[in-house]
Amino acid sequence: MTINVSIPRVGMLAIVRNRRGVITTVESIAEPGTSKLLHLVTVEFSDADGDAEETLLWERERTPVVLEPNAMPRVDSESPMVMEEFLALQRATRWSALTPFLAACDPSVRSEPVPTAPVYGAVSADDFQLVPLARAMRMPRVSLLLADDVGLGKTIEAGLILAELIRKRRIRRVLIITPASLRTQWQQEMEEKFSLGFDIVDKASTHKLHREMGLDASPWRVLPRVITSYHYLRQPDVLEQFIANCRATHDRNSSAKLPWDLLIVDEAHNLMPSNFGEDSDLANMLRLLTPWFEHRLFLTATPHNGYTRCFSGLLEQLDPIRFTRTPNFSEKERQMIGDVLIRRLKSEINEQDRTGGRVQRFATRHLEPLPLFLLKEEKALADAVRNLCGSLKGLIRATPEVRAVLNFAIAENLGNGAVAK
Repeated sequence: MTINVSIPRVGMLAIVRNRRGVITTVESIAEPGTSKLLHLVTVEFSDADGDAEETLLWERERTPVVLEPNAMPRVDSESPMVMEEFLALQRATRWSALTPFLAACDPSVRSEPVPTAPVYGAVSADDFQLVPLARAMRMPRVSLLLADDVGLGKTIEAGLILAELIRKRRIRRVLIITPASLRTQWQQEMEEKFSLGFDIVDKASTHKLHREMGLDASPWRVLPRVITSYHYLRQPDVLEQFIANCRATHDRNSSAKLPWDLLIVDEAHNLMPSNFGEDSDLANMLRLLTPWFEHRLFLTATPHNGYTRCFSGLLEQLDPIRFTRTPNFSEKERQMIGDVLIRRLKSEINEQDRTGGRVQRFATRHLEPLPLFLLKEEKALADAVRNLCGSLKGLIRATPEVRAVLNFAIAENLGNGAVAK
């Protein structure tokens, strides 16, 4: 229990300057020119960040907080506590011990919680990388499409959001789906930069789990933080097992809480719905996955492929309450896109740096076409190869399908071979 008191006492726990310590001495002094008493307090801090002991003027500190002693009752001289009160005290003590990063100051002082992920993470985040984190912390249910330019650090931004949600105890079970070539990279980034361990789930790891824990063990039920490729998860038997475990967990809990907390989709443009015709297996897989997750975070450098129906379909999977799959956005939907989409280009970051009088962080691109000049012999060789391929195509007598294959073979093999010679 945290209580603001006017007079600190020796032996009380205190949180001053965002550090926890024990009050060792208290000395009363008179404020010059008034009859008001001030208190010179010596605090012995328990952490290793800074000086081990400091003497400060209590009334001049910004929102100092003291913690009343929560020691167990002395059963030899006092009557025992009521069981309900004892269990409540035990739970509160465990919560305080497990969450030292939660601010113990007066909630009315700050309107928004201060993020701790940039401090605890082994990253040097740029200012623009903190914008998605601030946006996510204001959302009761995180639904963001991070569409920053290539090289702006979307993985770092997602890691900051992930680490902050875990430290705030808002999430526990996390699934990251990504191309197979990026699984190890995601695992290493989360471990090295945020000290978050993830298990890679594939065919080999699933067989290993069965050997160690039995054939009934499922990685989707046993492992709390998982990285897998969406090409592996889209397989019918794997996807069916995932959905079955989600349903069993949801039915067993018999509550509104979903079986998974956070879904992170890397290269989300690969899972866009089709503009016409049937959707791909990846798009259908994403449609089956998203209802089992409370929070969703999509990452892509190319959020729009030129078709509004595809883009709106991706937004529908991200936030089905606000968006529906449509070939044309209404004015209201266009305004809501800014609530879930974060997209910055390197040119925009450079412009902000120039406006603020700072050195631009990214190089400026200069696109200039380079003329190509061929020698006389090279032009003659290219014309000869083109004429040979045209003559061979005219001699082919086959069905259109076979003719297309033969034309491709002639253009590739004879053309490349002639140029090589």
